[in-house]
Amino acid sequence: MTPVVLAVETFSEFYRNEHDRQVRRSYLLLGDLASAHDVVAEAFVSVFDRWETILEPGPYLNKVVINGCRDAARRRERESPVEEPDVVRAATDPADYLADLLLGLPFRQRAAIVLRFYGRCSESEIAAYLRCRPGTVGSLVHRGLKTLRLQLERTK
Repeated sequence: MTPVVLAVETFSEFYRNEHDRQVRRSYLLLGDLASAHDVVAEAFVSVFDRWETILEPGPYLNKVVINGCRDAARRRERESPVEEPDVVRAATDPADYLADLLLGLPFRQRAAIVLRFYGRCSESEIAAYLRCRPGTVGSLVHRGLKTLRLQLERTK
């Protein structure tokens, strides 16, 4: 059986298919919707500028978004370092609560978890996005999940 490959014919179609997913991923990484939209918009501009030469626009967009989120997180930390609270504020929506917990993790751990469980990326894909070895991805996910479990236990 031959696998089905969906070809993206136009940039507009690609944009419609990817935009919302990329914004959600960016929001999980940054915790700020305005910043998430900014990062994704800049990433789409980069893809559009190279549209005729990119062989695989999806992976390229993913990498540009991850790099943009990393840069935005670093900028935010430099401009206004925030001390992490011992206990995460009570959120009414479980998804908001999880997003709050994720924001307490270092960027690489947060990115590895979001890419693994939300983005459903393989270890090798995550390693390429985060510029690390595939074995490091497992460690980042493991340490991040351990921290999340500890935070959940403290808030019970």
